[in-house]
Amino acid sequence: MTDKLNYLTRTPWETPAAVPGKKQCYYICISGNSGAGKSTLLNSIAGALFQRDKYTIGIDEKNLHHPFLASLFFEAHEYGFQLQLNFMLQRTLLAKRWLDLGYNVVMERSHLEDPIFINHFKQMGYIDDNEYDVYMNLWDALDRKLRHPDVILFLNVPPEVSIKRIDDDENSGKRPCEFPDQQTKEIWIRSWHQNYVNRFAEIAGSKRFNTHIIELDEKTGAENETIVKRVFDRLGL
Repeated sequence: MTDKLNYLTRTPWETPAAVPGKKQCYYICISGNSGAGKSTLLNSIAGALFQRDKYTIGIDEKNLHHPFLASLFFEAHEYGFQLQLNFMLQRTLLAKRWLDLGYNVVMERSHLEDPIFINHFKQMGYIDDNEYDVYMNLWDALDRKLRHPDVILFLNVPPEVSIKRIDDDENSGKRPCEFPDQQTKEIWIRSWHQNYVNRFAEIAGSKRFNTHIIELDEKTGAENETIVKRVFDRLGL
């Protein structure tokens, strides 16, 4: 699309003026482990919503990647805490800014998932109890300033599937080799998967989180049109 109002592929850090007279906007997040297929689904949903409402932006998590991102994997003890803080702050800031301006936001991962990754770092021994408490206290303060997604699509893909997809994409050059070695990759992907399962069970069982979760598996990638319809039906579109 070449429409000057197409925000699907622009950087989300250059925000426009508020949408004139906009009374309602939607917040949809595509969530799941690395290699789950989030980017493909994000593009399908954001594109379909844009066809209905040009004031729609799709935010890929690559927009949050810090220049020091490699240190997250190679120097986790030294930089994991700071880089996870960076992800959390950028994620909440971007979502809040575009929603406040009146735009529909379709985003890869939500701030509700940030505890997944800090839990992983604590379990792996990369951060201490004090750093964990600092992070979670800040997360709690930020959570109270940002609305929860209307819909979260949780791609609950087995870790074996995620690992194979990542391996294939690395071998084909579609994605960089982020992990220091194969063993670390498999340990982290399995840890993230378990933390994802635990976190979404917590979200579903709590009255605090006012969001609707649609859980999908690795076989749903070819059913994007059906998934889009489920999301739109939930939003009343």
